[in-house]
Amino acid sequence: MTQRRIKRGTYVIATPYEPPAMLELPVAQQARIDPRTIELDTSEAPDVSIIIPAYGKADVTLRCLASLHRFQPTMPYEVIVVEDASGEPGAERPGLVPGVRFVVNKANLGFLRSCNAAAQMARGRYLLLLNNDTQVMAEAVDALRQTFEAHPLAGLVGSKLIYPDGRLQEAGGIIWSDGSGRNHGRMGDRFAPEYNYLRETDYVSGASIMVEAALWRQLGGFDERFCPAYYEDTDLAMQIRQAGRLVIYQPASSVVHLEGVSNGTDANPGSGIKRFQYVNATKFLDKWRAVLKTDHFPDTQENIPLAADRARHRPVVLVTNDLVVQPDVDAGSRAIMQSLQALVALGCIVKYWPENPNDFGHYADAMRLAGIDVITGPHRGNFGDWVYRHGAHVSYVIMHRPHITAPILPLVRQFAAQAHTIYYGHDLHYQRVRAQGKVQTDASLLKSSTRLHEIEAGIWQHVDVSVYFSQEEVDAILAQCPWVQAQAVQAYCFDEVVVPPKATALQRLIFVAGFGHPPNVDAALWLVEEVMPKVWAEEPAVELSLVGSKPTKEVLALKSDRVKVTGWVSDEKLAELYADSRVAVVPLRFGAGVKHKVVEALAQGVPLVTTSVGAQGLPGVDKACRVADNAQALARHIVTLLRDDAAWVAQVNEAATYIHDHFSRSSLQAQLAELLQAAAD
Repeated sequence: MTQRRIKRGTYVIATPYEPPAMLELPVAQQARIDPRTIELDTSEAPDVSIIIPAYGKADVTLRCLASLHRFQPTMPYEVIVVEDASGEPGAERPGLVPGVRFVVNKANLGFLRSCNAAAQMARGRYLLLLNNDTQVMAEAVDALRQTFEAHPLAGLVGSKLIYPDGRLQEAGGIIWSDGSGRNHGRMGDRFAPEYNYLRETDYVSGASIMVEAALWRQLGGFDERFCPAYYEDTDLAMQIRQAGRLVIYQPASSVVHLEGVSNGTDANPGSGIKRFQYVNATKFLDKWRAVLKTDHFPDTQENIPLAADRARHRPVVLVTNDLVVQPDVDAGSRAIMQSLQALVALGCIVKYWPENPNDFGHYADAMRLAGIDVITGPHRGNFGDWVYRHGAHVSYVIMHRPHITAPILPLVRQFAAQAHTIYYGHDLHYQRVRAQGKVQTDASLLKSSTRLHEIEAGIWQHVDVSVYFSQEEVDAILAQCPWVQAQAVQAYCFDEVVVPPKATALQRLIFVAGFGHPPNVDAALWLVEEVMPKVWAEEPAVELSLVGSKPTKEVLALKSDRVKVTGWVSDEKLAELYADSRVAVVPLRFGAGVKHKVVEALAQGVPLVTTSVGAQGLPGVDKACRVADNAQALARHIVTLLRDDAAWVAQVNEAATYIHDHFSRSSLQAQLAELLQAAAD
């Protein structure tokens, strides 16, 4: 089995990628398991209590425990196996597994009451209800647990369920307005993009669900009107939503489920425990009839994608761009990713269409685990086909990049006519190219800027709202086309701002940029060739680090004993480099819009020296950094900050205040909510 590792906040998920062959042999063909070969590293002070209800079938339960042995959770956990008085010979064998809390009911309680009784004795902050006929895959438990950290409103989180032959069993569940249910994706391709993004769901089958223990107890656990089994998991999901919490499908948690081992698959109304599937369906409908009518879709084929996304009262937002975003590679990607996360936090259903269908390694998966439906892959078709099929369900279309937006805008207007359209300009492309042409005296660039101006002006006049990251750019648009709608929206956000207690003694400078972008290449050349000689004349020991992706031949040629060119670095390494630097420099001579590299430096606890181009679109930033436009003045500011600790500390604190006031996550969400309303109005 190979794995792709996906960074997600403070944890890493390993997503299993087995071939679509048999994952496990049928139980009857497998050799008996010796309980003494299973070792579980359980804890007396667990964070998660794993509850496994069983009714005989000891070898099935042992295989479930063996999977936990193979893929041990990383958090402290306990395992409670409840044997429901089956009387089956050998039913006690799971109790021989070291670390298992084995409980035998004195009398048969049934599945539901067994779970409720086990939950009462659980010590963990979270409860994982795991059928004994399941086998967890790599990091399945960790992925469920960490979802609660990433989504504070989560109340119940469930796994992707897979058949032993590799086919998909369930990617979350749908409850229709008549109370009937559907296992979303059943018998489908478990690797298909539409089944692999984190999302709210109506319910997740109780074979593998995690619930906050306090919430479980507040609700009283499974409702005993659904004894002995069936619909108790669906009812629990409804209760959790009524309590104001979220029910979430987590595709990074994969669990093999041997469906039917415990209770069989015969749904004949008169046969065994399965008859309660029909009895309890009526009880469920009676209990939730009003909510089902208001919040759920009728059972039609057309409604499946909408119901899978719980889109009855939530807007569907289609976002278009050139590529899957790569937030650790370029600033534009980081801005887009943060806006997508803000839209998800606002309750929007986000569909992301990159013109290039490539996943770009793990990047598309990382977006999906953030709750974004990324439409990639070789079989997706073209944009016109997609918007023809799905455009009627789209509430908003947010478009990035002028060269992508111009050709698709007519298709949006034709096939998603009801959708409100928003163009994210990022910066005025024509202004940036014109400025580059003037600095480099390049007539072809000046000609390109004229054509870009025509494209951008055409977009402004055919969308509902155009969005830029600074009021300066909005004012420039309105000066040309006063009849259009345009507004400024915050570009980036930061969860924390670094404020060192004292100035570092290290004599290092840092310039962070993506060097696939011409303004950054020009800035690096100017910095090393014109500015740094003046700095070295006064501080010869100073080192400069040029940090960022895609360094060109010209940038690589700047390497020397005093100039380091690192190429791409991880976010963790970048934080280390900032911490080891005395001054950050952003010496841009041309460009447009708000620059992430400038805002990021202000948030990193390092004094910043930049140009008026770097400070563009950031009113009042001159109090938080030093600004100059010639080599001599830039060098003078750098030398002052290298030598003067008091000036260094004062500027770091001013920068922290600026970031807190202008670039918080909550303020970005508020501005995007206003933007959606403005487009609708």
